Amino acid sequence: LPATVPLLDTETNAHGGEASVEIFGALWLGDTFAGFLTAGGQATFYYHALSYSPAHPVCPNSWGTYHMFMVDPNYQIRSRTSQFFAAQLLTQEWSQPVDAEHQLYTAASDIKDAEAHVLVTAYAVLRPDKQWSLLLINKDYDHPHAVRIKFHDGDADSSFAGPVTMVTFGKAQYQWHPGRKKGYADPDGPAATSTIDANPDAQYTLPPASMTVLRGRLKTAAPSQTQ
Repeated sequence: LPATVPLLDTETNAHGGEASVEIFGALWLGDTFAGFLTAGGQATFYYHALSYSPAHPVCPNSWGTYHMFMVDPNYQIRSRTSQFFAAQLLTQEWSQPVDAEHQLYTAASDIKDAEAHVLVTAYAVLRPDKQWSLLLINKDYDHPHAVRIKFHDGDADSSFAGPVTMVTFGKAQYQWHPGRKKGYADPDGPAATSTIDANPDAQYTLPPASMTVLRGRLKTAAPSQTQ
């Protein structure tokens, strides 16, 4: 397509059933939305946010939904699903909830499994408040991974300095218990928030099956000198 043609993802969500309401649904949503926008998409839309939770027709052995909420027979919300918390991280923590320009940058991770599948994906945004915000998704269901963060700008490298906000949503904050119409989540959020005093060699541990936002300001190191 010509570069002038806008790329819009007008209906985005997983296929429903148990996979959407367990922790996988949150990781899928984070990867899909952040990945599409980072790749040049101009807009992506969640399908759909109304409170409605029938059993999905192609998932007869499970009970779930492809929405942010589970409801009772009167369509009153009785619980939030993993995608509700993923949407919170995307719109309230990773990005800044203001009507102002955000700048997206490419990011990469070298954490892979034995078959070279990338286990940790990364998405970087410079927010209007001038904080750098990283969304890190650990798709390894069973193992945590420690990461170091580096920013590259030509010959200059930077790192987080001072207080860094860390917001994590994973298996420790949310677990789905299937049971046909009695399926439920326990625990059912919220995300865990902490503050880390960062330095250039700081390591950040990403829990198994989790999405994490790291948000703070940078300190630029002097360019290396060659003799």
